[in-house]
Amino acid sequence: MRSERPVDLLYVNDDDQLRELVSTQLRNESDRLRIETADSAVEGERLLEAEAIDCVLCDHHMPDVTGVEFLKRVREERPDLPFLLFTNTGTEAVASESIEAGVTDYVVQDTVENQAPLLARKIVTYVEHRRAQRERDRTNERLREIAAVTDQVWWVFSPTWDELRFINDGHEAIFGQPPAELRDDPTTFLDRIHGDDVDRVRQAMESCSKGTPQVVEYRVEKSDAVRLWIESRCKPITNEDGETTSLVGLTRDITDRKLYQRELTETVDQLEEFTTTVSHDLRNPLNVAAGNLSLAASESDDDRIDTALNAVTRMSELIDELLALAKEGKTLGDRHDVPYEEIVAKSYENVRAPESTLRVTGSVTLSCDSARLTEAVENIVRNAVEHGGSDVTLTAGVLPDESGVFIEDDGPGVPPEERERVFEKGHTTREDGSGFGLAIVERIVDAHGWEIRVADHAASGARFEIVT
Repeated sequence: MRSERPVDLLYVNDDDQLRELVSTQLRNESDRLRIETADSAVEGERLLEAEAIDCVLCDHHMPDVTGVEFLKRVREERPDLPFLLFTNTGTEAVASESIEAGVTDYVVQDTVENQAPLLARKIVTYVEHRRAQRERDRTNERLREIAAVTDQVWWVFSPTWDELRFINDGHEAIFGQPPAELRDDPTTFLDRIHGDDVDRVRQAMESCSKGTPQVVEYRVEKSDAVRLWIESRCKPITNEDGETTSLVGLTRDITDRKLYQRELTETVDQLEEFTTTVSHDLRNPLNVAAGNLSLAASESDDDRIDTALNAVTRMSELIDELLALAKEGKTLGDRHDVPYEEIVAKSYENVRAPESTLRVTGSVTLSCDSARLTEAVENIVRNAVEHGGSDVTLTAGVLPDESGVFIEDDGPGVPPEERERVFEKGHTTREDGSGFGLAIVERIVDAHGWEIRVADHAASGARFEIVT
């Protein structure tokens, strides 16, 4: 046998010669066995109190106290200690009595065959099983202590979901089901799941059993009047051979989050409806005013008419920017992989500044809502044209190590004292500016989980870097 953690064995037998022979044979069979011997049950009890014994091997027919009587005494204090009866005078009555007393194993001695290999295997197996069980108990106890302070559900299942290996008390709080009921039949939690979600949860369970981590959201019918939204995360634990040995997971109540998302969606829908209505109600009189001013301007050279027409045009632009700012409160749409150069080209085309120049020095694929990101880059391009002139040159590319992208211009740049304020709503350095353009850019970038900054630039001009 391979040398591992030692096993301390107590061998009790009143026959000196047999005690010595069996002890020698066991030592020769396994170098893991460290054997203490006793010639009576009384001596055995003393050694059990004095030594850390892992297993007892005992004869039955001994004077004063028999092996079965010794077993009963041991079980009073050590109910899980491996105890093997090894006797050459066994009877059915003795075997039955020993089993009733809680014997671990009952082996009848064969006077012809050397039974040391069999005994050694049994002893080591029973001790390792006990050690493993105690370690699981200690682990479960530690997990329970940790899990007791959380309202989330921690659980461990077998790979086939037919054995519940651990669960904390949070399960009952969420599912309304006692853990004992789940241990009897580990799949009964499916009975508490909304009928429309059961198949999806089963598919997630099957996928995790095959080795793929899962995150699944579903509804739990806690009672006739209470329905919860739940999120479960499951991860397979594998051995050295890649075989799944356990499924561990975390389940939590996300009802509040779902309600918030619903309220947010409703709020955004109401905001969009409001802004659309306001836009329509404002644009109609503005169009009438702009049309009449244009007619008046064609019939008169009065500068005041041109001034009024410019003001009306600017009001129309402000409406566009306000609508864009309201729309940036919406959650992002679906994200897709899009080349950065495609985003830049489309944004540049939308601005329509024919005297300007665009150079793209590099590209990288971005996972984004292309419509929203195009809107953001479009605002950066428009900002460059407004501040750098219609003949401004823009350069777009990729940051080192593909950590993000940038777009820069050769205009006057952003003064150092203004760089921390350029993304604030209403901040502008132009008399006719609204201060919304770059504020919209920052919020779109932030919605993607990215960061935008005004970078120091060696040459003149402004440089915006988006770190993805």
